[in-house]
Amino acid sequence: MKEFFSPYKKTAFVALSLLMFSIMGMTPLKAQSYIIIEDLYYQINGDGVSATLIGPVAGTEIQGELNIPSSINYNEKDYTVTVIGKNSFISCDRLTGHLAIPNTVISIGENAFLGCSGLTSLDLGTSLDTIGPAAFYGCNGFTGSLTLPNSVRYIYYAAFYGCRGFTGSLTIGNSLARIEDAAFYKCSGFSSLTIGSAVTSIGTSTFWGCTGLAGSLTIPNTVRNIGPNAFHNCSGLTTLTLGNALDTIGGAAFINCSGLTEVISLATEPPAFSFEEVFEGVNCTTLTVPCGCIAAYEESEWHDYFTTIIDDCSKVPEFDEQIASAYPNPTHGTLRIEAESIEAIGIFNLLGEKLYEASTMGNRLEYDFGPQGPGVYIVRIQTDKGTATKRVVVKDK
Repeated sequence: MKEFFSPYKKTAFVALSLLMFSIMGMTPLKAQSYIIIEDLYYQINGDGVSATLIGPVAGTEIQGELNIPSSINYNEKDYTVTVIGKNSFISCDRLTGHLAIPNTVISIGENAFLGCSGLTSLDLGTSLDTIGPAAFYGCNGFTGSLTLPNSVRYIYYAAFYGCRGFTGSLTIGNSLARIEDAAFYKCSGFSSLTIGSAVTSIGTSTFWGCTGLAGSLTIPNTVRNIGPNAFHNCSGLTTLTLGNALDTIGGAAFINCSGLTEVISLATEPPAFSFEEVFEGVNCTTLTVPCGCIAAYEESEWHDYFTTIIDDCSKVPEFDEQIASAYPNPTHGTLRIEAESIEAIGIFNLLGEKLYEASTMGNRLEYDFGPQGPGVYIVRIQTDKGTATKRVVVKDK
């Protein structure tokens, strides 16, 4: 299969072309609007209290460790550095050592550190909101772990493309909603991945070729879509758990993840495949699904990849009281189920056998466990707001 990333190589070409402009020098008119402090250009932002770091003075070769200040002083007034501008240090391959983004910085622009392969470690400030396209493209000298702070809400395409030197964990903070296309493409050194609780979408080829990822990977219950080739060639993964909100998985999303020995889907409705080869090359043949959901998965495309589908009724998701209520619990026989716009109700024993199923548009239903007798049962309530699952204990009368 051809690599996805060819469009982003154009980004690198354009960015490198812009480097020629900076070498040739800035026009006198533009230079007048910039402040020069220690061989770096800054520009005062429109708010009059903050500044953008533009990059090195034309003709100045920046080398060694880069010290980005949290503020600058100009005309006896302090300005907080909040932005690292577009193309600011593009191809500064003589930058080396540790790069610390100050806690005042909220945005890192497109191509800001593209090709700065001499940098060896990275700390992102705690106020950082946005990481622009290809911001750290090709910074393959980075080592150790990487944490995206909880402040980060946007990370754009190819932000860390080819940063294969990272050797530790990758942690996505709890404010990022979408991980864009190819954001960590070929970051082969990451050994583990933790995805934050706000992520709803994982883009195309986001973790393509992250072959160092090993062990367990959990896709949070917030994620609804996984893009094509998202985890292509992540052969070190052994256990994959897919969250209960997942709707769609793109083609070849987990292709050649040959190390997988266990796949678990927590979604009661089988997520749809947007294209082919989703699990091609995965050696695991057994899929575990929620209690009572075997038939739905066997009738879907999932059965093309997993010849054995089992359900696990010993683990039931936490009951969502905001969606529905089921009481009394424990009960001596009758269970009352209440919710707005009930669409379907299913009741199962712990072996996964379906005891009752009904489609209804009402708001209330009573079920008598008398014929089943004492024991533990699983009740699944589907409404227009979502699905709630409850473990119900039935006692002797």
